[in-house]
Amino acid sequence: MKSNVFRRVGSAAVIALLGSIAGVAMFGVGRADAHAGLEASTPAASSVLDSSPPLIALNFDEDIEVPLASITLYDQNGTLLPLGSPRAGTDGSIVEASVPTVGDGTYAVVWRVTSADGHVVNGAFSFQIGTGGGVDSAQLINSVLNGARAEPGVGRGLGFARFASFLGAALLIGGLFMVMTADVDAEHARPTRRLLWCGWVLLGVAAFANFALLGANSQAGSISDMFNTSVWGDVAGTRTGGLLLMRLGLVVAFIPVLLFVNRSQRTWWPLSVPLLGLLTVFTFSGAGHPSVTTPPALWMGVDAVHFGAIAVWIGALAMMAFGGRAWLRDEHLVRSVKAFSRMATIGIPLIVISGVVQTWKLAGGFGNLTDTTWGRILLAKSAVAVLLVTLGGASRWLLKHEGPGGLRRMVITETLCGLAVLGLAAGLVAQPPTLAERSKVFTASLTEAGVIVDVSITPGRVGSNEVHLVITPPGGNLTPVVGTTARMSLPARGIPSVPVTLQASGSNHYTGSITLPFAGEWTLEIVVEPKANQTVLLSSAVPIP
Repeated sequence: MKSNVFRRVGSAAVIALLGSIAGVAMFGVGRADAHAGLEASTPAASSVLDSSPPLIALNFDEDIEVPLASITLYDQNGTLLPLGSPRAGTDGSIVEASVPTVGDGTYAVVWRVTSADGHVVNGAFSFQIGTGGGVDSAQLINSVLNGARAEPGVGRGLGFARFASFLGAALLIGGLFMVMTADVDAEHARPTRRLLWCGWVLLGVAAFANFALLGANSQAGSISDMFNTSVWGDVAGTRTGGLLLMRLGLVVAFIPVLLFVNRSQRTWWPLSVPLLGLLTVFTFSGAGHPSVTTPPALWMGVDAVHFGAIAVWIGALAMMAFGGRAWLRDEHLVRSVKAFSRMATIGIPLIVISGVVQTWKLAGGFGNLTDTTWGRILLAKSAVAVLLVTLGGASRWLLKHEGPGGLRRMVITETLCGLAVLGLAAGLVAQPPTLAERSKVFTASLTEAGVIVDVSITPGRVGSNEVHLVITPPGGNLTPVVGTTARMSLPARGIPSVPVTLQASGSNHYTGSITLPFAGEWTLEIVVEPKANQTVLLSSAVPIP
């Protein structure tokens, strides 16, 4: 009965993976998002308005969790202004907040949202009301952004909670696999029961920690804010929060399974274990990068096969290593060890194929893996997995030629490698898989009507940038020019000319700053007055990645 159940589950996993690969061929590459990014806003970034806007609307490139969204508005003195509560726009990628009537001046909008895959992103932009003199928008944004980030401890806590979740799921699911395939009631061994309950506790505590820390992170808070129950309702209304609550419910459902573990007279037991295990795996696959990859059902299926096989593999190794010496000595438990060996024969190819397919999809290919943190972590995980497979091959040889008695030290080494794989997998969850375009300092030498302007824009990326201008008047003389102004615009997004705040740093040398809220090909225009009643316009395209 037990072997038939697992044979059917294994067959279903193979069919699911083959179906997923067929779906990849049918649907093509499609869309693979990393974290949500701001596509447009009302008011537009750096725009100049005649009057106070009625609302602030933010349009992102993927769905966001509106209950956890935060929009704040600061005046040019850095004073926080009251706004209406964030609400959903016309679709799940738009969030809005009403704005009270405000006067002329420069304003900074700071936003913080949680994308549908559970990752928190934030940003800021400025706009101006009226044509009167404002303040340096870059300095204003930098000053108000200081309080818009969660404490480092929140991020570290989330990373540890993810690892504990993976480890708990592996110990519980993989451990129960070994118990189900044993010839005797393996639950009578105290180390076996201890390891199963350890996995249960880890899974439950980590699920709660992930849930509570998601709220603290979304509010840019501290570790203590994870106990702010007023935020829990908002977290529960999100996709990730709902799946974490589902995982907590499954943890409760595992209690009778562990209390009556491997009792053959209870026919419900061997059926409930695979069902609860599959549902637990779904709570992981439904809350990560695959859940926002088109089509989501297909890629969540691929990820479920990948993570489920890893959980059984590493959890079974942990049971053999730390669940009592009887697993590698008792002849009644040898059947379970051999069942694990057969499972690994199927499971390892499933892990490799599903992992390769996911990498191709999420990273957009294999050529840029060394250029992203996600790719480098993935390569490290793959290297450890190769070592793990090599050790597994040696263990299978020992099992075949010398029996299970001499396997313990090798299995412990395999288990430690498996823990490293889980730790690296937890790190992957927090990183965007797509290649982030690197910033590049823009430099150019512009010439018009005998005027030469050497330009540099640093660091040449979205956000605050420093502008340097060195001007050589006609004839190359060092006579100071009468005046210089500069402005930048982004026609593709309808962003009008934004003045660059310039200050003289020496003879014909100007420095300034500007905040560029979006990537794209910006237009830089410089107006130089070599002498009274004479102006020269120089322009250049400035690519911002």
